[in-house]
Amino acid sequence: MYVSRAYPHYLHLAVDFAGSHYSQTTPSENLKSEVEAALAANTELSTCAVQALLIYSIVLFSRDEIDDAHIAFGRCAEIALEIGMNRADFASSRHPENSVEAESLRRTWWELFVADVLMAIPVKTISFRCSAVSPEVPLPCEESLYTGNCELPEPRKVLEFKRRILLEEDVVFSSFSYRIEAATILGRVLVLNRLKDYHRDHLQAIENALVSWSNHLPMEKMEIVDPYGNMDEMMFQAHVIIAHASMLLHLPRSRFYPLLSSPQDDFMPYTHLHSSSASTRLVQSIKAMNASRRLSDYISLCPNIQKHTPFIIPALAMAGLTQLATSKNHSEECFDHHYNRVTLVLGCLKKMKRTWHLAEPAYHRVRSCAARLISDLMDKLNSEPLSKSAVLTQSTPRESEENNSPTAEAVPAVAQVQLVPELDPSFIDPICYNYSLFSSLPEFQDG
Repeated sequence: MYVSRAYPHYLHLAVDFAGSHYSQTTPSENLKSEVEAALAANTELSTCAVQALLIYSIVLFSRDEIDDAHIAFGRCAEIALEIGMNRADFASSRHPENSVEAESLRRTWWELFVADVLMAIPVKTISFRCSAVSPEVPLPCEESLYTGNCELPEPRKVLEFKRRILLEEDVVFSSFSYRIEAATILGRVLVLNRLKDYHRDHLQAIENALVSWSNHLPMEKMEIVDPYGNMDEMMFQAHVIIAHASMLLHLPRSRFYPLLSSPQDDFMPYTHLHSSSASTRLVQSIKAMNASRRLSDYISLCPNIQKHTPFIIPALAMAGLTQLATSKNHSEECFDHHYNRVTLVLGCLKKMKRTWHLAEPAYHRVRSCAARLISDLMDKLNSEPLSKSAVLTQSTPRESEENNSPTAEAVPAVAQVQLVPELDPSFIDPICYNYSLFSSLPEFQDG
């Protein structure tokens, strides 16, 4: 393919370098030296140079070589802007007769846009390059169209996407489009967290954007797995980005933060702390907890973690840390609920660190935090009988009458014989219940 399409050798090397991390036989270190030398020797300003540098920078980021990744990405963004990839007509003017090639260039630009935000999460200073320019480039199409063998439709514009909220009926855009909007919201969170002073309305505006993103999803985009088990990777990433953005926004303002914060922790949000009331911190805690729960739910739907982008590693780490902090603030009755989510996160990070070194410090951070926060409670609960680990509530006769449900005495004897035998409740983990926003705030409780 590289020969028939006349792709330059350095792009071939960049792709091989990325793929070598999934191979047990190809030495990635040797390839790294080759691709580094090839990119350094290249002087052309081209779309292929942008694509090669983008791949290379993402791989370096995933290897936890953050500084080198930002240098490579900076060069990548510089070339992209210099040749005009951010212009609306750039892709179509380069390939007026080939809609697939034009789509490839649009996708390259928007991948730059998303990576620009995601790679800014672990750094203390932000210098957005691609996401700071006017969004002129048309939006990418659906994955199924791009990978098909047909002519692609006319691409839709960003303004069309923004104006969808004014329409009476839902208009479905590509999954990539919702991922772009999710990255935009995440970028706003990162900027706000680094401001020393901001108005309460700035925080509220981003909270509104996070909620609105989900509220305006059409039915077709709410699920990330179809009835046949096929996963929409772009929507999966979009949902993960929104959940991560929510944790980044709410966790530093919650009562969980003192349990987790560390000056050298790249996985915790960097922000200037502001004083707030106890009720405000409680609300922020609940929102952070809910976001971490959603993220672990998405992972459980798509458990083949090696197929996902390594960009989800920081989000996984934060979800695990948030669940650990939640377990310290909730009662022992729902400990297993949070423990199971932490176990899920640790398993995913353990598997990803075999491929990407970025997951190594993330895994050890969550694991060491778990050992510090919940080890004693695990010992305590392990010493108790299993039957005490879970209690299923059963309706009393009076409750059954109130709910218009028949009691056991009201069921005919023949029917009782056919009933399923009562299961031992010790095999069912208790859920994390009765921790809604309204039941937790003092002003909403009965006097």
